[in-house]
Formats: sequence, structure tokens, C-alpha cells
Amino acid sequence: MNDRVTRLLLGAFGALMFAGMLSQQAGPRGQATDVTFIKDDQTATIDCNRNAVSITGDDNKITVKGECTRLTVIGDDNEVKADNVNEVSVTGDDNKGAVNTVARISVKGDDNKIGWKKGAGGKKPEVSNIGDDNDITQD
Repeated sequence: MNDRVTRLLLGAFGALMFAGMLSQQAGPRGQATDVTFIKDDQTATIDCNRNAVSITGDDNKITVKGECTRLTVIGDDNEVKADNVNEVSVTGDDNKGAVNTVARISVKGDDNKIGWKKGAGGKKPEVSNIGDDNDITQD
């Protein structure tokens, strides 16, 4: 084969692979996708729609509505309120969180305050606390 045919075949193969990857990621029409929020000093409300929410930044005030598979907060001095979350993960310092219902809470950092009202399924949430002066309590 000459170089032109080889390049054409490789390009076609690459396009097919890329199209296949896009179709796997897109999922069925109308399906919500995970939410990523990357900003500082913002006030916002995010609808979870049974997906994962990732918040990265500092000094944000975020309200997360609905049911979430996972809520990840990375940064410092954030205030996050959430309805129902399977797993909450906080990395950073001086964050404040309030969750209505939660199954697992993981905190890495210092001086974080995470409050929860109910554990999923009527059980207390599993808690992992790596850091100093974190306060993870039932409200």
C-alpha cells in the first residue's frame, strides 16, 4: 500500500473509534449527565438528577437539589447544602456542608464541618475522617 491509502485507512479507523467512544458517553437521549462546577466566590443552585456533582473552587455557596450518586467538594471555605447524596467526599480546609440524607461521608483536610440529618436506609453513614479538627455530626 502506498502512504496515501495507509493514511486514509488510519484516519477512517480513528474516526470510527472516536464516534464509538462518543456514542458510549452520550447515553440515551434526554439522560442527564454528571455536573462539574469549577469556580470561586460563586453562589449557585445545581440540580443533581441522580448524577454526580463535582465542585472545585474556594469560597462558594452551593445548594444541590435532588438525589445525587456522589457529591465531591475540592477546595477551601465552601458552603454546600444538599438534599440526598449516596456519597459525600470533601477535600480541603474550612468547608461547611449540610446534607439531609447520606450513606457515606469522606473528609480529607482540616477544620471542616459536615452535618447530616438522616443516614440512608435508616443507618448512620459510614464516615472516613482524615485530618485535624473536622466536625462530622448528625444535626
